[in-house]
Amino acid sequence: MIDNFKTDLVVRVAAIPREELLKAVGYQKPTSANLERLQGVMDCPDFGLSDGGFDFKFSSEGFLRAMCTVVGMDMALTNQRIIRLKKRLAEEKTAFKPYLWVDTGFKRKSQPLFALAACEHQRYLHFAKGFWRMALDQQLGRAQCMVREHVYRTGTDLGIWGGIEQYWFYYKKDAAYLLARNGEVIGKQIGPVPNQAIGSRELNVIAPSTREAQQ
Repeated sequence: MIDNFKTDLVVRVAAIPREELLKAVGYQKPTSANLERLQGVMDCPDFGLSDGGFDFKFSSEGFLRAMCTVVGMDMALTNQRIIRLKKRLAEEKTAFKPYLWVDTGFKRKSQPLFALAACEHQRYLHFAKGFWRMALDQQLGRAQCMVREHVYRTGTDLGIWGGIEQYWFYYKKDAAYLLARNGEVIGKQIGPVPNQAIGSRELNVIAPSTREAQQ
């Protein structure tokens, strides 16, 4: 239904000159910024609802609703579609996102904290948006493929962190499958990432924030 919503809106918008559309929406003298916003909304899979964009006239949702009204869409149906889309976006925002943690058995010696912090992202491998919606067996299969691809790409050398020993596939916050370098499941672990690099409070703070920013 959301895909139909996208197609329906794109077709209707394409039939109206952009400046005329923006004037009908409420911008008396459309600017380049208004035109860019319109294009951005049309290019975005979720119509810009996830980026919280706004100007002095419309929020993201208000802009979308105004466009739908101007192009003559059924607003009762449009409202249902927007509600479903917002629900899906809310689920995406709050859901736990599975990831792979690359285990090299690293123990800090003389490596400077700033260097470890700068390279911390190398130990986390992330999946495509919506991956968390897949069944666990499908997630595990994708994770195994990613492990083999990562081993091939890196040659098992993770730079400052050393040689790769195994991977931890976190499918829940504190639950992971241990994967060998060939992707084979070799165990299961309950608990957080065993971050042996954390020898001080500073890196402990930096590491989680780095991973969350990448997601």
